[in-house]
Amino acid sequence: MHRSSERIGTIAAALARAQAELVNPEKTLTAVIMSPFLREADRTFRYASLASGLDIVRKTLSQQEIATIPTTRTSR
Repeated sequence: MHRSSERIGTIAAALARAQAELVNPEKTLTAVIMSPFLREADRTFRYASLASGLDIVRKTLSQQEIATIPTTRTSR
C-alpha cells in the first residue's frame, strides 16, 4: 500500500513555510455568559469567527501552492 507521496519533502517544506506565516485571527466578536448565580458577575470574552480563521489558512496555504479539498466522506 502506497502511504505517502513521492514528493513528501516538497510538500513538507511548503507546509513548514506556510506554518511560519500563519497568524491568529483577530478577535472581533464578543460573547457573554450569563451567570446563574446572583452573586457572580456575567462573564465576557472575545473570540474570532471560524470563517476568519479559515480565510487566513486558505490564503496562507495558497501562497505556498497548497490546496485544501473539502470532503463529504465520513468514516464509521
